[in-house]
Amino acid sequence: MNIETVIDISKTVGFFGAGLWLGFVLYLKHKWLPYVEELLDGHRAFSFSFHFAGIGTLHYATVFLSRWHARRYGLLEKRELVPKRVQRLFIFNYGLCMASLLLFFDGAKLIYLFA
Repeated sequence: MNIETVIDISKTVGFFGAGLWLGFVLYLKHKWLPYVEELLDGHRAFSFSFHFAGIGTLHYATVFLSRWHARRYGLLEKRELVPKRVQRLFIFNYGLCMASLLLFFDGAKLIYLFA
């Protein structure tokens, strides 16, 4: 297996992972994002459009992942009000986004390193 094949596989998996992430953002936007927004912030800013929903799901995932981020945004105590199952959905969404981006853009880095 040569480097071009590895790069093609990496880009393909990253592309399909990004599509899966977009579908998962759509699910979270309609099912859980308005609930989390009302509970944590008291207003709905991220669930207006699909673009903002992608940003919002990543934002709340960092709040659920890190005590530092939660404290920074003033949501440390409020984040415990969100059920753990919902928190895990947002964290899974974050991991899926980061893994897809890594796989998709690492192909370009491999071309640069081995060319």
